Amino acid sequence: MSNFEDWARATYLQAGIEVNNDELALVEMIYVSALSQLEMLDRIDLEEFPARGVDLRHAPKAT
Repeated sequence: MSNFEDWARATYLQAGIEVNNDELALVEMIYVSALSQLEMLDRIDLEEFPARGVDLRHAPKAT
């Protein structure tokens, strides 16, 4: 059992959710895919692509 499986099983058990091995494999696949996409955010050059503030009082305007 991998570290992810141990962590996921403990998390689901604490939440009272039963998962089988197939469901756990699907969750791991989704997790790994999402994590690899999020790692891209660590490499963004904020000088080249500065963050813009968002005013949550109004809906975003179409650009």
